Amino acid sequence: MWSRLRSRLSDEVISTLVRRAAAVINAPDQQVFIKSGKDFFIGKSGQDNRDLLTAIHGSVWPEIRDLVSYQSPVVDHAILLIKGPGGSATNLHQDRPYWESRDPVPTIFSVWIALEAMTSEKGGLMLAQENEVPVAEISRFNAGTMMVHESFYQNLDDGFPITIPDQVAKDMGINMELVVMEAGEAVAFDSFEPHMAAPNATGSPRLAMKIAYSEGADKNYPMCSTDELESD
Repeated sequence: MWSRLRSRLSDEVISTLVRRAAAVINAPDQQVFIKSGKDFFIGKSGQDNRDLLTAIHGSVWPEIRDLVSYQSPVVDHAILLIKGPGGSATNLHQDRPYWESRDPVPTIFSVWIALEAMTSEKGGLMLAQENEVPVAEISRFNAGTMMVHESFYQNLDDGFPITIPDQVAKDMGINMELVVMEAGEAVAFDSFEPHMAAPNATGSPRLAMKIAYSEGADKNYPMCSTDELESD
């Protein structure tokens, strides 16, 4: 299931993020987008944009923090989602297969944020409209079922190599619709929600990002706790 949030990033935060991410946005190939996008906020490459992560968290978390029953809420990960000019479609998949081993009791959910207007030509996020629920029902996230997936690559750095099989995806794709979003707008979806993205048919990169939250109790891998960000 998924929900549209009322929260949105400010123009100032978006412009600062896009300016600092220029090297990632203008990278020559998808591999750079993927690896640098993962390291952008609190990374291994020497760059640290924790202040931006703090601002983004401060924009979206207040709307949803009382709807989740985490004992120790954490930011599981936060990444840039840059799709280069002419970038291919992101195949239909659930996130749960990627996270099952490190989140045995499913708690992770994603907040997908547009950093520019999302159109079908730009390669925006696509979800099943029938699965949309009011924000208050975020409390029911992660009660779904994991579908059968296929793995196409050995290296997870290749992007999204674990996807729903083609014939099933084709049948489900009939119900997938572009989520029309303006810059700064966000949607939240749980780890069982099937989603995909269209190709980027334009001559400029598609600009989006994701921040994912989870229960942090008994886990030692998260990016940071929400308390840490709120004390910055």
